[in-house]
Amino acid sequence: MKIIITIILTTLTLTVFSQQTDSLYIPSNSFDKEYHKSNPTLTYSYDNNSQTHNYSNNWDFDKDGIKDELYFVGTSGAHLYYYLKVILSSDKKTREFNFVQLDFPILTATDTLDIEKTPIGFIVADLGQNLTTTIIVRLDDQSYFANKKILADKKIKTRNVVISFENGKTEYGSL
Repeated sequence: MKIIITIILTTLTLTVFSQQTDSLYIPSNSFDKEYHKSNPTLTYSYDNNSQTHNYSNNWDFDKDGIKDELYFVGTSGAHLYYYLKVILSSDKKTREFNFVQLDFPILTATDTLDIEKTPIGFIVADLGQNLTTTIIVRLDDQSYFANKKILADKKIKTRNVVISFENGKTEYGSL
């Protein structure tokens, strides 16, 4: 019996001392490293607790001269998706677009608006005659088909969702 207890205690002691705190890796859904290299001027943060990508203070959607808030908020669950949330500086109203969900809410290059070359993520670009700052989100199959009725009600006909704001009112479209 003494031998069995000695073996168990030795095994536990070796296991405890073999663990190193500096080797502890906690996975994150943050894009900080990617943006640090590809887009160092982008204001961005990720909150692991609330599972929120914060892209605030980059764009002025309501043209009031003050940059607005843009988030992708985690839906929780085994397969985490993020829905779009915007707060305009002009009225401070929270606009949650639960039907615009991304698996991978990364800002992609805006030097080209060939949306077919953007299989994931979202784009923010100035479009139209008035150069309206617009959010374009490319939905994957799961998000598109799960929300097809809501999208159709908003006259969105493709998986490329276009959202802009005119005098505080949300404008929808598709590419």
